[in-house]
This record gives sequence, structure tokens and C-alpha cells, in this order.
Amino acid sequence: MPLLATPDIFELLKGIKWTSFHSLWPLHNVFGVFGGGLAEVARRWVKRRNARLAQHWPIADGMVQSIDVKTGVKFFGSTRPFNATFHYFYSVQDGSEVNRYSGDFFRPFPDKERAWEWLEMLKNQQIRVHYQPGHPEVSTVLAADLDSHFSLPARSPEDLLFARPESYSQ
Repeated sequence: MPLLATPDIFELLKGIKWTSFHSLWPLHNVFGVFGGGLAEVARRWVKRRNARLAQHWPIADGMVQSIDVKTGVKFFGSTRPFNATFHYFYSVQDGSEVNRYSGDFFRPFPDKERAWEWLEMLKNQQIRVHYQPGHPEVSTVLAADLDSHFSLPARSPEDLLFARPESYSQ
């Protein structure tokens, strides 16, 4: 049966006016940049919304387990931030049993030295972890919680730019 239907598909494809499609081809770069910008706006909106919601989630005591600094992504000649990342774990009591979960957090810094300086303050420290009620495996660490205990003094205007009160949990 599928063999009989294939000639119909080919006839259908022949009827499409491909010239109108090819006239839009030079705009594919514009569509790509616009789509990428729209995706970044959506990602930031979701991060802000999740950070707002997480403020009302239950809190568990977490522990910073491992730290690292990774190079961020560079966009069209902009400076490349350095992402200070750490892996954390936390425990949640569910009835009589205690379950252990983990997560990752990253935060951009203008230079590598500042990122390492901030991570060294956090190494093996206890932090506040917000976890979703009903789904304790979903967690986030709020930057505002970290800033209240582990903030670096601002040395330049760039430091203030990178100190956003958002959640950078992955």
C-alpha cells in the first residue's frame, strides 16, 4: 500500500511553487539572530519566574561539594564571562526516610580570579537550597541567599553588572 501512495506524494511536491520559498532564503541570517535573541529573552524570563517561585519553596541545608570555573560563551565581540560553578547536595526527610539529592549552580563573573575567590569562600560551606514541594529532586539555590553570606566587595562597575539577584541553577 505505501508504494502506491508515493507517486501521489511526488506529484504533490511538484505542485509546490518553490520560487516563493527561495526568495526568503537571504533572510535566514536575520531569522536566526531574531530567533536566538527571542530564545535568550525567554530563558531569562523563565529564570526570573523560577527564582520568584522558589522563594516560597521549602528550604533544606545543603553543602557545596565541588567547585570549578568554566569559560562562558562569547557573543559578537562581547567580553567572555567566567562561570563559577559548584555542585551541591542536600537531604530531605520524607516520612521516616531521608533522601539525598544534588544539583549544580553557576554564576557569571567578569574575570577568572574573582570567580575563584568567590568559590573558595563557598568551598565545603553549608548553603540554603530551595526544593520544590512534591518533587524534592527539583531544587535551586538563590543568588540572594548566597549574597547574604558569601558576597565579594565590588571592585569595579563590572562587578555590579554581574551581581544579579537571580537563580543560576542548572
